[in-house]
Amino acid sequence: MHDLDIYKAPSILTDDVGCARRLNARNVSVGDTGAERGRGVFATREFLPGEIVIVGLLDRMERIRTTDSIQLDWDVHALFEEPAVVVNHSCNPNLAILPNRFGAYDFVAIRQIHPDAEVTWDYATSELECVGVSVCLCSAGNCRGAARGFSMLPPDHPLLASGFFAPYLAKTRTASEEAGDAAPSPQPL
Repeated sequence: MHDLDIYKAPSILTDDVGCARRLNARNVSVGDTGAERGRGVFATREFLPGEIVIVGLLDRMERIRTTDSIQLDWDVHALFEEPAVVVNHSCNPNLAILPNRFGAYDFVAIRQIHPDAEVTWDYATSELECVGVSVCLCSAGNCRGAARGFSMLPPDHPLLASGFFAPYLAKTRTASEEAGDAAPSPQPL
């Protein structure tokens, strides 16, 4: 019989958060974007679609929405640990969000990402109404001019069609589709 002491060595079984932090440190680095956006997050290796690039970890809950908070549910906002809190918005992102076991979101590659590329996500996929990006600086060909929020995304948006948005927003999307609306009706915050 082999003596596999899985409970003594650092592993996902004994230090889930520590493993997530090490994964983040290996996958990405925080640096200056060299543009008006300030700091950003950059891939340190190649990623294929579907790979987790950043494991989101909660730093603290916020009582109100802030420019740096991420919305998790109706009236539930949180600050994530770095590097997630530093990931910039883009209207043409290379990351999408998925809920994780830490009560936060993982940031998953939605297309191939090369080393040194800035990783970005669309803030509108977690925020009903986004206050963090009133003037968008992404310069993507499909730039909306501002993140605006989930309530302003068209129903055929690729991230919505693929289910890459905060689960609490599905209730809004379902209600608007049943009513035949072009966009979901905002819920009171």
